[in-house]
Amino acid sequence: MLCLGPPLLFFLVKPLLEAAVAESSFHLPAPQNVTIISYNFQNTLKWSPVMGINSSAVSYRVEHCKKSDCVWAEEVDSTNITKPEYYFTNVISEFVEVIFRVRTEQGELKSDWVETAPFQARTQTILGPPREIDATVEANSIFVSYNAPFDNKSRFFVFQYLISYWEKSTDKDLPSSDKVVVDTRDTQYTLANLMEMTEYCFHIQAVLPEKDLHGRLSDTYCKKTSFTETRRILFITLTFIFAVIILIIVFFCLMVIQKHQNVIKSLWGPPLTIPLHYEEDLQNPQMTVVEEFKNCAGEDHWDSVSVLPSAEQNPTVTNSTDGNNQNVHLLETDEFR
Repeated sequence: MLCLGPPLLFFLVKPLLEAAVAESSFHLPAPQNVTIISYNFQNTLKWSPVMGINSSAVSYRVEHCKKSDCVWAEEVDSTNITKPEYYFTNVISEFVEVIFRVRTEQGELKSDWVETAPFQARTQTILGPPREIDATVEANSIFVSYNAPFDNKSRFFVFQYLISYWEKSTDKDLPSSDKVVVDTRDTQYTLANLMEMTEYCFHIQAVLPEKDLHGRLSDTYCKKTSFTETRRILFITLTFIFAVIILIIVFFCLMVIQKHQNVIKSLWGPPLTIPLHYEEDLQNPQMTVVEEFKNCAGEDHWDSVSVLPSAEQNPTVTNSTDGNNQNVHLLETDEFR
């Protein structure tokens, strides 16, 4: 039986071990959901996190190449990435169409590469709305100022701005035909010749005309116009004239009342009239007195009293009673007569 020494046994086993290690190097899970998110030319490569062997931490490696001449290259900061994302804003130009790939690494273990679709920031980035929007009312005009969606000093993009404005309505979905759209390259614009004392709403959108890249709409802002200077002066003048006319009318009414008081009183308070049945009775006073006397004599008890100035000299009192009536007569003295 052939006996093999340790050196010879090592050389025989080594290829098998290398093959086993090579085979096990692709056992790490590959990243999933690899996507590129670009907002205002801030580009981020993202993917789902991967757990390593025995749930240990892993790192990631990212490479990219030009679509026209794909030679995979890696940047200094694109290796040993611990988070499932990679920022590459300054890696490539926004004009270049590139492809990215990413894999998982853990020591000697590696996963398969996962590639992205071709990406060009110039056409695929998402433009945000203009920033720092401000609106000021100037009579029947609205002065609007704003800034670019991002700091444009290092990129020299030429933006165009679309300003849509309309008269405020209760309808939530206003037809586009009822909106006025103006375009400008300036970061300020005046919405002029609007209706006075009317509320207008507007929003702004940034556009890169070279690639027909439209940004997101800004929030809707509403402002109410005021009177023009001419209309304001006219309103004040008419108000003053109206007040003067009212004062003149009041003064004239007071003068008329002062001069024709009797006439006004007769108009407002007509003379009192006696009812017809009372007037007929008053035309015959004696009959009225007799009838009233009889009524009183038949119904009421009454006493007749005469007081003498000096009752001690000739006090003569006559008492008479007739039915329910009692009369007391105090006879006058000769002097009083």
